[in-house]
Formats: sequence, structure tokens, C-alpha cells
Amino acid sequence: MKKITKILISLALVFAVASCDKDYLETYPKDAVDTGAVFTDTEGAWGAINGIHRLLYIRYQSDQDSYGQSAMMMILDLAGEDCYMAGPANRYLGVTRWTAFESDENRAVVFAWQFFYKIIANANLIIGNIDKAVGPQSEKNVIKGQALTYRGWAHFMLAQLYGMRYESGKENTQLGVPIMTYESPEAKARNTVEEVYTQVNADLDAAIPLLAGYKRVNKSHLDQSVAYAIKARVALTQGKWIEAATNADNAMKGYSFMSHEQHFEGYNNYDNPEWMWGSKIQADQMGNAFDNFFAYMGYNFNSRGVKEGPRCINKLLYDKISDTDVRKTRLWKKNGKTDPTAIFPEGGLKADYVHQKFMSPSSSSAAGACVPYMRVAEMYLMAAEGYARGGEADKARTRLYELLSTRDPKYKKSTLSGDALIDEILVARRIELWGEGFRFLYLKRLKQPVDRNGTGITATVASVMTVESGDSRWQWQIPLVEIRANDLIVQNP
Repeated sequence: MKKITKILISLALVFAVASCDKDYLETYPKDAVDTGAVFTDTEGAWGAINGIHRLLYIRYQSDQDSYGQSAMMMILDLAGEDCYMAGPANRYLGVTRWTAFESDENRAVVFAWQFFYKIIANANLIIGNIDKAVGPQSEKNVIKGQALTYRGWAHFMLAQLYGMRYESGKENTQLGVPIMTYESPEAKARNTVEEVYTQVNADLDAAIPLLAGYKRVNKSHLDQSVAYAIKARVALTQGKWIEAATNADNAMKGYSFMSHEQHFEGYNNYDNPEWMWGSKIQADQMGNAFDNFFAYMGYNFNSRGVKEGPRCINKLLYDKISDTDVRKTRLWKKNGKTDPTAIFPEGGLKADYVHQKFMSPSSSSAAGACVPYMRVAEMYLMAAEGYARGGEADKARTRLYELLSTRDPKYKKSTLSGDALIDEILVARRIELWGEGFRFLYLKRLKQPVDRNGTGITATVASVMTVESGDSRWQWQIPLVEIRANDLIVQNP
């Protein structure tokens, strides 16, 4: 049988896998472990879902820049114009220069394919076996609900990276990615974008009621609010404006905003009241000190990546931040080269507009730090955009005010409407979610080009200053190893 993603079923392997297998997508290798034993009871099934949680922050391939979802965050922001490296650091230059996405052997495109399909495969094992496990039905519901959420989210991410953008109001017959389910694990051709989104929505719709009432032990687990939030992201991408807004409204329930001072604590603690989903980096589960988000984004981390390429904010975006916004002068340092309050690792390159948002617990280790995959601020911004585009401007202005007034004590409720209101919301989003892995996907959804002119990034680092919205590189190349293993797969242009 042809292989399409290499799945490690054994819990020991699920918990420990950190290298890139030769074939990424495989059906179920039943010789790897007795799945009946793993799913005998809900205790074993909990181990399986915890294994997926860990897949979000372990190393993939042999490279230290392929460390799960936080590596994806790095890739997706550095491909844009709002977050950039001040110097040509040794990692992520291919992403920054857009050479990565046109190569079917580039680490970034291979890693993303492997990462999300590994999540799907492990989720499928849970979805296909949990109903037979012995244990309380309430536990089985929660385990299955999380697995369905993971499967929906991973297919959604793959479709955005390797497929053409979703076109609202059209049939969307353009190629997406293969849909993998437990019931149908055989090698497949690429499904259409519409078919992938149909599956994504079906998974999330099934997950949401299963997660009702679930009180998780920590924010690495997925609860109903996270499922609603992913549903809102999907709806926004599909142009289902009011559906996006109402799902975002459902997701934000029960959360509060961080205090002003909590903005300056390093964005590294998922006990923060705004955090909805994240991973904590455990010391005994790190491959090495550099296999994590903070080794590249921690402004105080003593690594080559931070020393040679400190991350900076687009100065045109910085100038849009209100002078009364409490974040403006503390999360970014406009005059970083001379500002004595700007922190850099010893011997590191100093740069203007450098960030001070993400802080590692120490200069040599990120152990104990948490990576934010989702915060409630995003929900207010999605609701605001959905309502604004859906013709409910006052609700949009209200959601925007509820958020921005907690950042800027002098912010007045917007009186804008139409495109001007949408623009205000989108600028607020760029500022709020800077460095958290959204820019590439939003530019692609909005059919906007990358335009780095005047942002502060140099041509030496960027190589390309503009990428038009119709450029073929917005659709990443399918990895060559996948093409060779599955002759049903058609490559992108």
C-alpha cells in the first residue's frame, strides 16, 4: 500500500518522537503497537491525548528550528512584514526570503507537512478507538472532543499552507490537501479546498458538544472555548462573518483581560487570564536549549539566533500605535540601539524597534516557559472583524472598544464604519498579535501582498521586499518525499 504519512502509534514513541521519518504520511502501521491495549480504558486514552499535546512542542527532523507549533508561529510571522530579523541570523532566512516555500525539500515545508499530519494520524487513532474503551462516558466524550478538535485544526492549517486560498461565494474546487480519517486511511489524492473545509467544520461541530462542561487541568488541553475559537478562525477564513463573530463571542466567555503590568511579564505564562491555549516547556522534555520558541524570540536569550537577528517590529506599524497605549514604549524599543532600558543578550546586535515582548525565564534555558497559541484578545478582534464585515458595525465597535480600552486608557470608542472601521480592526490585530504567528495566514486570506518597503527590514536580510498576492509561493510545495511515496499527489505550481 502506498504511504502517505508516517504515524507512530506506540505511546512510547508518541511521547518521544523527535526525528523526521523517511515517509511522512502513512496509514496505520498496526505492527507498531496493539491499539486495543492502548485503548482498553480511558486511562490509556488519556495517555494518547496527552501524547498529542506534547507533539506541539517537540523537535521534528534533525534541525533545532522544527519544534512544533511555536516553530510554525515563527515561520508564519517572519514570512510577513510586521516581524523581522534585524540581521541575517542563521535560521529562518529561507522563510524570510520566501525561497523556502518554492522548494519541495526545504525544512520548513517538510516539517509543516509532517507535523500536522502526525497530529491528524494520532487524533484518528483516538477517534477510531475511544468509543470501545472502558471508562466514564464523560471522559470518553472529552478525549474524543479534543481529538476531533486537533484533527479539524490540523487539516485547516494544512489547507491554508499547501492549498490555494478559500474564495467566499465560490465552489472552491482548487486543490487542497488529502483528508485523512480513521475510516479511510489509504493513500489519497488531494481533496479540494471546499472538501477540506467541510471536513474541518464537521470535526469542530462534533467536538463542541462533546467538550461541554469540561474543566481542564491546564491550558495545554483543549476545552470547548478552544474549539469555538478554532471554529471562529475557520469561519473568518471562509468569509462567514456573523458565524465567525458569534463563535468568537462563545469562545471568549469566562476569560478576562490581563492587567497593564502583566503585559510586561514576558508573555511566557499560560496562567495569564487571557491565555486560552498554550504549551509549557518542561526541562526534561527539551531536546536541547535551542529547541524552542524562546531561543529565537526571547529577547534575553543568549543564542546565535537572538544575537545575530533580534526580532523587531515594522516601524510603520509601530507608528500606528497610540502614544497612550501602555504597550508602546515597553513591548518595543523605538531607539533600541541607544535606549538603556532595551535588553539584548551579551554581545548581541543592537537594533531599533526591537521587541521586549517575549522573555525567556533565563538567558540559557526556556524551561518552564509557556508558548501562547491562543489568547482571548484574538477573539475580540475576530468578533469585531466579523461583525464589521457582516453589517453590524456597532457590535464591531463595541468589541474593539472592550479590548483596546484595556490597552489604552484614553481610547475612545470608534465612530468609524465600513472599510475605515475594518482597517482600524486589522491594525489593532497586527499590533495585538505581533509575533504570535498569524501574519502570513492573514495576508493570504485578505489577498494582500507582503510589502516590506519602509518597515525597517534591510534588503540584506529580506532579499525580497514585496511578494504579490497572486504569487505561486503562497501555496507551499508538497514535500518531495510525499510526491515520491504517493503517485496520486499532484504538486503545486
